[in-house]
Amino acid sequence: MPHSENQRDLILKFNTFKSYQHRIKTKKTGNKAKENGEFVQLPWDMLDIICKALDFEDLLSFSGVCKSWRTFHKTNFLSSQEPLLVRFMIRNGSESYSFISIPNEKVYDLKMMTSFPRPKFTYVRVSSGYFIMACENNSFMLFNSFTRIKKVIQTPFPVDSHLFAQYEALLAFEKCSQEYVLVVLSYRFSCLYVYQTRHNGWVIYPTFKSEEVVVDFVVLNNIIYVVTNNANIGILNLNSGNIQFLNLKNTPPPKVPSRVPSNSFKLVNCDDQLLLFHSISSFQREVYKIDFSTMNYVEMDSLGDIALFYVSWRNCRALSNPERFGYQSNHVYEVNNLSQCTKFDWNDGFCPSKIYPYLGSRRDFNFFDWCFRHVKYQVDYSLVE
Repeated sequence: MPHSENQRDLILKFNTFKSYQHRIKTKKTGNKAKENGEFVQLPWDMLDIICKALDFEDLLSFSGVCKSWRTFHKTNFLSSQEPLLVRFMIRNGSESYSFISIPNEKVYDLKMMTSFPRPKFTYVRVSSGYFIMACENNSFMLFNSFTRIKKVIQTPFPVDSHLFAQYEALLAFEKCSQEYVLVVLSYRFSCLYVYQTRHNGWVIYPTFKSEEVVVDFVVLNNIIYVVTNNANIGILNLNSGNIQFLNLKNTPPPKVPSRVPSNSFKLVNCDDQLLLFHSISSFQREVYKIDFSTMNYVEMDSLGDIALFYVSWRNCRALSNPERFGYQSNHVYEVNNLSQCTKFDWNDGFCPSKIYPYLGSRRDFNFFDWCFRHVKYQVDYSLVE
């Protein structure tokens, strides 16, 4: 079949590096076009070199060039489960978005994110493969950069699209359905907003009492769990519009509470375990496992075969058997305020064992997040009465 415009551009880029006899010919119609579909039989190591030289948009067109390229496409980062770092950067007044592969030290520019027409929007989070953006016209935009699916949700409440770190958000799909749930936490107003497509409306959940507020949430086994600044954990009931707190027998002991921000607790889902990550300081971190059989917090002395991915005071993710993607078990990969990604051995006193190159100039405004695009949260309404 004829090559699309993006595919022809990709072929032209490839041809600039090849001699005439090895160049790919682009015919729009006729038998030649059919022949081109099977013509490009290149070694996979060469295709790997090509992929490493491409930006994100070019990689999306890569699989459409021919059959052999489509087969190889299934092995690169677009199809893998590798954790990627999302970077939003403002340099000299210009905005840009990128995916960064830490093990490969490769930056993939996301030019499509800056091509949207106004209204102005601000990055909130990546969840279930979607960018969640706060828009100035009192709405949230959901955009999947891999499938290019876009959704816009209007809100009955004001949305701040000018300041960063104002919201926490989570996107989850109803099990065996295309319906979805968007959970948005406003740090500024201490409000928890939940939008459900099955009801086509928003519900405001009570989030605080006696100076206790919800600071994070995660999906585990099709149930949304929340945690407060006092390390109390509850279940977000999508049916009744309230939070059912668990009767845990203990909570993590407070550590220098006057210095620890209220959002220092992060809920983490890993291999059907609910973990609580507690960032006390740059040199003191704790991880607890919630034992549902005894309803206790159990502090973990070691992460075992788990690696943690953390953005300072923002969010935390976990991955088991991380060696398959070039990361190490029992380590924490943290992006700090100096735009560095540092690697810590959990049992080595949080002294960086490796500092990856700068992810951007410290003179620029940089905002980071971890993207686990293969994780698609699902909720089951029948599990919570």
